[in-house]
Order: sequence, then C-alpha cells, then structure tokens
Amino acid sequence: MDENLKNRSFGLPERRQWKNLFAASLFLLAPICMSAAESNANKKTVAIQQQAKKTVTGTVLDETGQPVMGATVVEKGNPSNGTVTDIEGKFTLRINQESKISVSYVGYKSQDVTVVGNSVAVRMVQDAEALDEVVVVAYGVQKKKDLTGSMTSVRPENIQVQNTTTVTRALEGAAPGIQVAAVDGQPGFDMAVRIRGVSSTNGNSSAALIVIDGVAQQTNSEWENPLSQLDPNDIASISILKDAASTALYGSRGANGVVLITTKKGKSGKAKITFESRWGWNSIGDYNVNSIDNAATYYEYAWKSIYNSYRYGVNGTGLPGIDAQGFPYTNVKNPNHTDEEARLFASQHLFDYNNSETAFQMNVLRNNMAYDLPGAIYTNTGTGTQSSSTMSGEYLIDPATGRLNPAARLLYNDTAKDLLFKHAFRQEYNLSASGGTDKMHYYFSLGYQNEPSYLKYNDFRRYNGRANMDAQLFDWVKVGANIGYSNTKTHAQAGRWGPRQIGAASGNAIMYVKGWTPIVPLYQRDKEGRIMYGANGDAILNIANKSYSPLGADNVAYSAWTRDFIYEAKTNQDRQDIALWTGRLFAEFSFLKYFKFNLNFNMDETNWRRTRYMNSIAGRGAPNGGIGILTYSRRIINTQQLLSYSQDFGKQHHVDAMIGHEYEDLDRKDVNFGAAYEMIPGYLIPGNFVSRYSNIPAFPNPGWSLAKFRTESYLGRANYTYADRYYASASFRRDASSKFTKDNRWGTFWSLGAGWRISSENFMANTKDWLDNLKLRVSYGVTGNSNGLTSYYLNHTWNYGVAAWQTSTNGTGIPKTFVVNSGELVRDDLTWENIHQFDIGVDFSFLNSRITGAIDYYNHLTTNSLYNQIVSPLANAGNETLIKNSAKLRNTGIEFELDADIIRTKDWTWSVGLNGTHYRTILVKVPASQIPYWDETIDLPKGCWTANNEAMLTAGTGLVGGRGIFYLRGEGKDLFNLYMFKYAGVDQETGLPMYWHRVTYRDVTPDKETGAYAHNGRYKQYKQGEDVKTTAYSDASRYEVGSATPDFMGGITTSVRWRNIDLGIVAAYQIGGKFFSTEYGNNLYKGSDLVRQSMPPSNDLVGNTWTPDNTGAYFPMQWFQGNESSVGSLHYDGSCFGGYNYTDMALFDASYFRIKNVTLGYTLPKNLIRKIGISKLRAYVSADNVLLFSKKQGLDPTVSTIGGMEVQDMAYPQMQTITIGLNIEF
Repeated sequence: MDENLKNRSFGLPERRQWKNLFAASLFLLAPICMSAAESNANKKTVAIQQQAKKTVTGTVLDETGQPVMGATVVEKGNPSNGTVTDIEGKFTLRINQESKISVSYVGYKSQDVTVVGNSVAVRMVQDAEALDEVVVVAYGVQKKKDLTGSMTSVRPENIQVQNTTTVTRALEGAAPGIQVAAVDGQPGFDMAVRIRGVSSTNGNSSAALIVIDGVAQQTNSEWENPLSQLDPNDIASISILKDAASTALYGSRGANGVVLITTKKGKSGKAKITFESRWGWNSIGDYNVNSIDNAATYYEYAWKSIYNSYRYGVNGTGLPGIDAQGFPYTNVKNPNHTDEEARLFASQHLFDYNNSETAFQMNVLRNNMAYDLPGAIYTNTGTGTQSSSTMSGEYLIDPATGRLNPAARLLYNDTAKDLLFKHAFRQEYNLSASGGTDKMHYYFSLGYQNEPSYLKYNDFRRYNGRANMDAQLFDWVKVGANIGYSNTKTHAQAGRWGPRQIGAASGNAIMYVKGWTPIVPLYQRDKEGRIMYGANGDAILNIANKSYSPLGADNVAYSAWTRDFIYEAKTNQDRQDIALWTGRLFAEFSFLKYFKFNLNFNMDETNWRRTRYMNSIAGRGAPNGGIGILTYSRRIINTQQLLSYSQDFGKQHHVDAMIGHEYEDLDRKDVNFGAAYEMIPGYLIPGNFVSRYSNIPAFPNPGWSLAKFRTESYLGRANYTYADRYYASASFRRDASSKFTKDNRWGTFWSLGAGWRISSENFMANTKDWLDNLKLRVSYGVTGNSNGLTSYYLNHTWNYGVAAWQTSTNGTGIPKTFVVNSGELVRDDLTWENIHQFDIGVDFSFLNSRITGAIDYYNHLTTNSLYNQIVSPLANAGNETLIKNSAKLRNTGIEFELDADIIRTKDWTWSVGLNGTHYRTILVKVPASQIPYWDETIDLPKGCWTANNEAMLTAGTGLVGGRGIFYLRGEGKDLFNLYMFKYAGVDQETGLPMYWHRVTYRDVTPDKETGAYAHNGRYKQYKQGEDVKTTAYSDASRYEVGSATPDFMGGITTSVRWRNIDLGIVAAYQIGGKFFSTEYGNNLYKGSDLVRQSMPPSNDLVGNTWTPDNTGAYFPMQWFQGNESSVGSLHYDGSCFGGYNYTDMALFDASYFRIKNVTLGYTLPKNLIRKIGISKLRAYVSADNVLLFSKKQGLDPTVSTIGGMEVQDMAYPQMQTITIGLNIEF
C-alpha cells in the first residue's frame, strides 16, 4: 500500500509558490548580469590606463540651426563611453586623442565626426527614410505621414513577447478601438475581435476581417481562427484599419475593421539564422472559489439555517408563510421557540432536520461527517436510504456559540482540484533563416509549440512552417511566393459540445472543482478517515457510497457525482485537428517608369476534423458509448490584378493611384458521422461502433452539406499630396456576392479623405523648436456588410432526418419514421448592409518625436441593417421571424493613443505607451412590427421590448418572460441596455429580501369587468410609475441598470533598458460597464440549498445574512430547505421567479486592470559572444496573465461574449504562465 498516497496533499501550489519560481528565475539571471556589467567596467578601466585622453565639448544642431536635445554622442569604437546633449544641444565627453565621435538622433542620419582640437559643432541632416516611415495599407504600402485614414500600428515585439496560443489574445489592449473577449481559457481556442464596437444588429456579423500577407482569411469560430494558426515569431507588422478611408478597398469584408498582418521577409546581406526556445509552466490564473470551501464554515452555515427555520418559520414548516394579501411573512417578531431551544435543536438535528419539528430523516447534508467527535451519541432516525441520526452528548456545532466544537478532529479535507489541476510544462521552439542578395531575398521558419493546460487531459499543439521568397528576375520583373503551413491539435474537455458552450454540467470539469462541497470525501474512507484502496492498490474514489458515516446509512452521493469523473476526463474525447495551407504567388511588372502591374494568386486550404467520444464504461455515455466525427474541407482561391501609378511633379506635387480586379471562390464540404454501441472500449474509429443510433444528443446522425460562395470586385484608389502639407485620397470598390439575388448582387462602396499638416504652415514657424508634427485628418465613406447571411440564405431549404428509431438496443439503428421540416422562409429583396462612416482625427508629435500620439472621433451609421423581424406565422409558413434590411444602428466613439520616450540616454531608455477607447452603440430604427402594441396596460416603457442574451434581438410580444438575462431595447437606447430585477435590501420586519416594484396602470386601475386589481390589489394605494419595495418576489419589476458596454478600455505598455538589461510590461484595462456572473448568482440564489453540488453557498453570505442581532447585513435571512427539488422556487433564496431570473445582486462593475505580461531580459555583450560565431544572445524570463484586478475577485469580466454581459457559469479560467527563454542569432 502506497504510504505516500495516503499522506499526500493534492492541493494546487499557491500563487506565492510560483511567484517564488519567477523570483528564482531572476536570481539565475542575476550572475550573468553582474558578470557582464563588471566586465564592461574592467574593460573601460584598462582602456583609460592605456591611452591618452582629451575632453571634447560641442553643440548638436538641426538643419535650421536649432539645438537638438537628447542626441546621443559616443566615442567611435567604444559604445560604452558616451553621453547625451542637454536642452541647448551641448555635450561634454572625454575620449581618446585619436578617436572620432558618433552622433545620432531619431529622424536624422548618424554622423561620425573627427574632432580637431577640443570643440566641435555638429549639424544633423534629416533621414528621409526614417521620416517617411512606410506602413502596410489595403493592397499596398503608404508613407505613414501621408495617411488620411485612421490606422494604428501594433509593435510586433509586444505580441511576440507574450506566451499564448493565439495572436488574438495578445491584441487585448494593444491598440485603441480593439475589443477582445475570451470565451474561456482552453489552450488553442481563439476569441472574438471587434474594432470600434458593433456595426450590425446581427451580432454575429461584427467581427473584424483578418488579412495575412494580402489574403483575407475566413473566421468561423474560436474552433477555427487564422490567428491561432499563425506563429507570432513570423509577424513583421500589424496594422489596425478602422475607418472607411482605410477599409473601403476591402469592400463588404472590411466593414467591421481590418487586422492587417504581414509576415517577415529576407533582406539583402549574409544569412541570419535565429533560434528561439521557451520553456515554462502553465497553471491556473485568476482562480478563486467564491463558495464556502472549508467544512467547519459549511456546518456552521447549515446550523444557522436550521436555527432560523426552527425559530422563525411559519406553521411548523421551517419556511416563511404567505399572508392574505400575498406578502411573505415570518415569525421574527413572535418567535416559535426561545434562543436556547433553537440553538439546541439546530445542534441536535444538524443532519436529520427536514423542515419538520417531529419527523426526522437524512437531509441535504447527506450524512457527510468530516470530523471525528469523541463523546458524540448518534440516535438513528428515518428508515432505509433516508436514515440519519439525531446527535446528543457532544455536538459538532456547539449550541452556545454556533461554532465548531473544538474537540472535533478533521478526518479529511478533499477537493476535486487535487485530481484535475496540475502545473503543466510548456515548450516552444522557433528556427528561422533569412537573407538575400541584391536580386533575391528569402525567409524560412519552422516552429513547434506544446501548450498543455493546467486542466489535466487538455492541451494544444501547433506545428508550423513558412517560406517567403522573392526574386528580381529582370529590372522590370519581380516574382515571389509566400507559403505557410500550420497543423494544430487541440484536446478540450469532453463536456464542451458547441464553440461557445461550456458543456453539460455533468461533463464540465470546472464544475467538479468549483462545485465540490468540502464536507464530501473525494476518496472512499474508513471510520478513521483513512483512504480505502482497491485490489490494484489505487485509491477508491467516493462514487460507490461506501464511505463510513457514524450517522447511519451510507452517505448517498448526488446524482452528478455518482460517476468516476476522473475516468471520464481521461477517456472521453473532444479533439480538433486542423491542417491549414496558405499560398501566395505574385509577379510585379514595372514599366513606363511610373507604373507597376501586380498579379497575385492566393490559395487557402483547410482540412478540419473534430472527434467527440463518450466511453461505454462510466458516465454519460454508458453503457453503449458514442462517437461523433465532423470533418470539413475548405478551399479558397483568390486572384488579384492591380495596376498602380506613382509620380512626383516637381518638389510640391505627388500623385499615386491604383485600380484593380479581385475574384474569390470558396468551396466547402462537410461530413458528419455519429454512432453508438462500441465493441472495443477506447478504440476511436467509426468501425468500432456498430449502430448509427446514439442516445447522446450531442452526437449527430450521419449528414453531409456543402457551401459555395463567390465574390467579384472592382476597386480603385487615388492619393494626392501637395508640398507634404495637404493630402487628399479617394477609394472605390464595387462588390458582387453570390449571397444575393441578381437584382441586389452588386454593392458600391467608397470613401473620401483629406489631411492637413498644420505644423508645416508658415504661421507655425515659432513652434518648430518643440512641435514636430501636427496633422488633421478627416474621412467619410460607405462600406458594406453581408457577413450575417449564409451562402444559401436566399434559397428555401428543407431539412430531413429520423423522427424515431425502431429500437435502440439491438444495434441495428433502423429508422422507424422520418421527418421533413421547412427551413426559414427567405426574401429575395435582401441586400447589403451599408455603414456610413465619418472619422476626424489629429496626429501629433513633440520634442523631437519624444512624444507622439493621435486622437480620433468617429460616427458610424449602419443602414439596411439585417434584422430578425417579427412576422405573422400564418402568413409565412409557420415562421415567426424573418430577416429583413429594416433596422438602423449608430456607433460613436472617441479614442486616443500616446507614446512617450521619457528617458533616452546612452545607458538608460524608458518608453511608455497608453491607449484608450470610449464608444456607444445606439439602436436608431427598428421595424414597427418589432415594437409591441402599447397602451396603458403594458408594463414596458413605450416603444420598448425585451431581448435575452441568447439572441441579439429576440422577437416576442414585448412582455417580460422566460429565463435568463435581458436587455431593454428600443429606438434611441443603448444596444446593450441591461434590464434586470433589482434587489432592495432586507425587510427589517421579517428578515426577508425586498425587491423594487414599479407600480403599473393595472395596479391602480380595476378591471372594467371584474373590478379586480393586478397583484391582488397590493399596490392600489400608490401612484402609477411609483417605485416601491416589496417582499412579494413575484411582483418584482425589471429596471434599466446600466450598459454592458464599458465606458473606457485600452492598454498600457512600458519598456525600460539599462545597458544590456531590459524590462517590458504589457497591461490592459477597462473602466465601467456591467457584467453578470451566472456562477456567482447560483452561489447566492441557490445558497439555501446547502450542499447542492453544482452551486454551494457563497462565502459572501457567511456572517452577512440578516438576523435580529445583525440588521445591517446586506443579504436576507438564511433558511433551511431540506428538499432539493423545491429549491429555486422559493423567494427566500434570493431569486425572483425562480433560479434563472436573477437580480442585480450578481451584477458587477466590469472594470478591470490586467498585467498581461512582464518580461525581464539580458543581452550578452557582443565582444563576449562574437568569438563563438554568435551575433546576439538574449536570455529572458517572462510571466503572462500575471495579475487581474477586478471589482469581484475571481471573476474575469472578459470571459464573456463580446457585447454580452453574462460571464458564463463555471467557465474555464485563463492560464497563468511563467517562461524562461533563449534567443540566439548567428
């Protein structure tokens, strides 16, 4: 028998332990840093002793004769000896007699100067290449200073430094206007990205377009996203295009903004080989179990609930009663029993009280006794499987104090995280080679990433390769190819069936961990609390109800826990395998000096396979087992023909233009297969399953589908610049889509832009000593959107399948009856959504570009917005809704970015970047049929209706109903205007919760026929529209409680360098907005269901529930409900109409500040590594997802659908990663 296993503590290492790991890594780097610093110091000392010195003074001026502050001056050949110029451009430096000095400054050419005598004056010359920074734009490149549109460049190093499985996660806070929401922390799953909010009432059509090396990518879900297939080390640049002037050339696809990525290319010169390796550890981040997590507090909480029920319950039920008017009441003012009697009763009947004072049997504590209590006497009550015991002699909870008896000895303290969580070793490798000649350039890379999750049996692996080549065949012909390959393998927890579903509760491993009750043993235990072992020597999980209990019957486990969830987690499968090929062939022909013609052929081929498996031994799939396999192949062929022209006319005028044609063909085929009755357990091939029939709903019947989609486009762009001061631009695109009928197939999209460099005007001459650039930009245009429609939406589709099977036990899978259903009715007049975009912005830089930034305001109006409109079911073949172009949406916002070089000296540099965005999305127009008929009898505000979180806009009668979270929608209202029940505190007369009720017309006006008032006349004495508090939970009204859209969001970066040591920090923040936590709501509202395994009581309830002696408590009085099935229908558990209609008690401020990455590195001096053929060697330690500060600790506001406000129940927490890395260049 394994003694180590008996005594083993399975607890996950605490946060401080891996912080110590981070500190230890820094300690390992410290000797290298100190040694190198000492080497530099010794070298300097030797040099001083060997050569004669002289002191040089000088002044550095710009082309106009103005002093240059902050220019770097170093001794040529001795970069460790240098200084910077002061505010007057002056410097003093002691150098060798024969040495030169090197002078450099951003935006100017570096100069080597011979010093004659002891003083020198240096006049800097502007570096045209540095000033004319070129950025990637739609279908080409452009000088950044000439832009008239809104565009932000993201530094690739800020992305590459982060240890993540997808570039999307790294984009959070990287640029203004970007909003990223994580579905959960599963490695390999991607996230939704939006730029400047929502542009359509069809929420699924607002994702940004991803373009890699000029090829637009398809993004279907987080299962398949190109940014999880891309190796961040291959990225050369990232541009975020945000307004019509920047995105109009992408037509309908760019309506929601564009993330434009280019991969690395080779440069002329000798080959450069780079190798980078990363090793690290993944663990759970931002993890906090909100529920009670220790046995003592659990029993004390139960004791207090029984005390309240026994003393203050009505008519011996242990529950509140209902008076003649319908108001709940208690016996708080006239208790049933004395305090002493209630204390003793609660201690005696801790395990067998079931809301009866005379009949006792096992209650929801299920006889789980986690303590040994000498002197306790157990008198049996109940019969059979419901038997339990009344305690006497010694009590587990001391009647005098309501606290755990000090004599009690803890027997076990188990938690499910011991078996499901781990520290996982991660590794990542990247090898690249680049170089070229004057005629040819190349870049090759190979990469591998192994990213196991902290959750056992979950992982992600990526294999990728890239080859980018170009060759100048002739002076007038350049050809090239970009080829990329990626193969990813994701193993997710098997309970997750849909891309945004956490899976059935019985299959969600996170639920097992967070829902585990501390009084329940994880392992089967004997009388002394020792773990029991099977014949094979393994510890036996407590799933057979055989753990010892002095209370009588075996402690009955709960239905969700009677399975071996460890075996299920290990054997059940949900695997995705994606192979992605991308290829681009291009040829560029130069002719007539000013013209170029580009031919581009692009192909994207994806093969995707998802395998889901449920074993036949234990769990949801037993006894038959089941398998589901979904495969699809998708090929996209894209061709582009682009003719461009660029010419300068004298020194004042520049014109460039481009016209082109683009064609794209998408072909996709899907095959799905589902079967049951496996013959050999764990053998995951279809032939191992003998029947197509499966009793597991997640596994589909066999099926097949295909999709074809084609677009054809004509596009053009023209730019004009005068005197590098005035700028004008225009772009045009005409798209045709096979999604629309012939009459509506073509859409025309365009933009106009203008810029004015104010700082170049003569009247700004006096500002040249501090103002480098001040530029005004303005643009307006119309872009289109068709993302909300599928390929065959305009075709009336029919679905057929099996309605019933002959039998489910003989393995034949013979259908008994079939069914054919009509798909959604369609309209042939659907057309493009049009987004009218206005943007005005200012670019600026100060103090020799030490401070740079931009401010933008935008106003987007979406017309012809696709809307799921209410229609008559009788007139429309049973369909209650129909998509139409019948809504309008306005999205406005302001954003800024600011970068500052705070320190720029020879030894020290410190830069800081800050960005932020504020936006709001307002519903401007909806069809009249959506707005419910309104008169004084309708409770909703006039012109409004409700929508839940499951659909962007829900059709209905306009009345509140159903389950879940609601928005109040109406013309002129925020699209994410939350509409919820409001908690009004505790009624001091009864200890019960109160809710706000808005008095309605029907409350104060009797019915004309019956004379009856609404709500039994409880509010007829008030005025219509008045807000009153009520304990009648079913009378609660919904209120507007704020927006799910944040008030402000953005990011912060900072980097510090001292000599060869560098430190970088990347952070993201959000201010304002609201989010609702289903998980927290369950911990509160189901709190009286004391050991309901999926939702144990919240820690916030402990010591903060109302009693006659604690009247200032936030939460109402605790009650004990012994019957699990009744919980959720009783008002005292905090809900209004039941467990699914939650109050604002679980609504939180969505503000947060996340330190995403901290990296500390050291680059070895070149003189130490040059001898072994290495040109650069950098070692570093990095931490990701370091800290999250939020209003509610343990809840991540970003684990939500974008624009939604519900943080999912038992969601997969984000990973926390520590990595040690090594970067070598040869």
